[in-house]
Amino acid sequence: MEVVKKQISATLQTELEAVLQTHLNHFTTPSKLINHKLLYCNKWKENNYAYLIPLLYEECGELKRDIEENTLLQINIINAPPDCVDQLFHIDYLGDSISYFIPFVELSDLNGTAYLNFINPDNNLVYYNDLLKMSALYLSQPDIIEYLANLQLKLGVDYEFKAANSDAFGLLRMPNYVYHRGQKNKSGKDRLMLNILFSINNAYEYPVDEIITDSEIDEADRAANILKIRQEE
Repeated sequence: MEVVKKQISATLQTELEAVLQTHLNHFTTPSKLINHKLLYCNKWKENNYAYLIPLLYEECGELKRDIEENTLLQINIINAPPDCVDQLFHIDYLGDSISYFIPFVELSDLNGTAYLNFINPDNNLVYYNDLLKMSALYLSQPDIIEYLANLQLKLGVDYEFKAANSDAFGLLRMPNYVYHRGQKNKSGKDRLMLNILFSINNAYEYPVDEIITDSEIDEADRAANILKIRQEE
């Protein structure tokens, strides 16, 4: 994951603050699960928030390029409530998606998305197929370390576990190959972010429901396995 902009434009920030206030009551319901609410979906017949797209297009070169080259699927608000349940490490949507995040609060090691970071960025693609296999195996962090050791990769030498850090209203980009998870939010307050989701090849059946009460099981092919693992813990 990378911080594309330390701070978004004042125009976009003002608009997003107004959007958040409109939907803030939705996120006051007690929950221990990372969850999200769609504002825009390319499959919907009516989209009241389509007006955000031109603002995003003008925000920076990276967003402009992804809007031009990929399919903009969704714009949503995603929340990690205080002390939410740790997700399992995974790659989103079988590697078909790119995500941008604009946090409404500061991201730190206490609440930022956890991810595996290769010291040599080229290894994200070298080991991409292995990361997809790992995603399907639902590995714990010790299991990840053991799996990568079998590939002759050493923790602290070849890779590390990091958490996304950013100022409030920064702009972060998560490429399709990032092996990550939403971690337990230890900041004591809601971690609300705008999420802008793209498809690279339209190779996945993405959910279109407005309300997703459990973001970890919004992928149909993963839901049953994740729920089973939760029951066993």
